[in-house]
Amino acid sequence: MRPILLVAGLMAIGCGGSGGELDEDTYVQVMARLSWARAKYADTAEGDSVRAATLETHGVTGQQLEEFTARFGDDPRRMHRLWEAIRLEVEVLDGVPRPGSQVEVPDVERYESR
Repeated sequence: MRPILLVAGLMAIGCGGSGGELDEDTYVQVMARLSWARAKYADTAEGDSVRAATLETHGVTGQQLEEFTARFGDDPRRMHRLWEAIRLEVEVLDGVPRPGSQVEVPDVERYESR
């Protein structure tokens, strides 16, 4: 999982300049979507579009992702918790229900609600 996150983060770095500080929830959402897009679309134009749209939708730049990682990357407990949250979000994007959820939301409804 870590290599996927690293690749997704590095791919996002080239997608913009600096902005404000990034919060954990936004970091998790963006990295999950970037990781999911990387796994689903690999190195295709559609994948590039999804990655660019993800950054734009969340108002995040590649530099913000890099700065977040640099700021908190030396805190293994925090990063482990974030990687676990990212992994769970990727599973939700893949159609796996959240832990404790009794109802699975169809793909169309899930993507329209974001």
